[in-house]
Amino acid sequence: MHKHLKERSGKKTAGYVMVGAGFLIILVNAFAYLLDWNGEYTPLLIIGLALSVTGLTLTRNK
Repeated sequence: MHKHLKERSGKKTAGYVMVGAGFLIILVNAFAYLLDWNGEYTPLLIIGLALSVTGLTLTRNK
C-alpha cells in the first residue's frame, strides 16, 4: 500500500474511534440526566463533544 494512503487510512480509523468514544461519553451524560444519577457530568459532555468534532474532522475526505 502506498505510504500516503496508509497514513490516511490510519487517521480515518483513529477518527472513527474518537467519534465512537465521544458518542459513548455523550450517551453516559444523557443517561445521567434522564435517570437522575448523582454527580456532575457536564465536563463529560464537553469532552464528548470535543472528541466527536475532532474525530469527524479526521474522517472527512479532502
